Amino acid sequence: MVWLSPRDYERQEYVELRLNAPKGEKKLLAFNPLKISDTPDWNPMWEEWHCYRSPLRIYKQDNELLVDYINKIYPVLDAFDGTLVQKFDVCFDNWIGKSDWIRIIFEIEKDLKSVLDGERTFLTEFLEWLKEALKHTSIIVVEGNL
Repeated sequence: MVWLSPRDYERQEYVELRLNAPKGEKKLLAFNPLKISDTPDWNPMWEEWHCYRSPLRIYKQDNELLVDYINKIYPVLDAFDGTLVQKFDVCFDNWIGKSDWIRIIFEIEKDLKSVLDGERTFLTEFLEWLKEALKHTSIIVVEGNL
């Protein structure tokens, strides 16, 4: 089962993807798939984007590889409320929809053959996690504390 009960968010098992980031690093991007509801007038609460069993964390020294790819798709429409978002915010929440993730996947895959081996492995592992998460949701919230 990929979803925890929203009240069980403390049982999440974070996937930590590292290339150069030291173990003690505190600054990160957290990739949190949103548990979608069919309820009319649904307004997701914090727990609903913190109940995916295996969310992803990428730390500051490594997330710069991804931020360049994410920035390529901006400006985008916020996947939840539809407002225009001019740029990716490494210090706050970013609600990115499946179609925008597919664009990011395309940009990364386009470059995979031309990056260094360590970076290729890192990006490939990110793509594997991302594609699996997108099987279960249409929105992934990226929280930054940079």
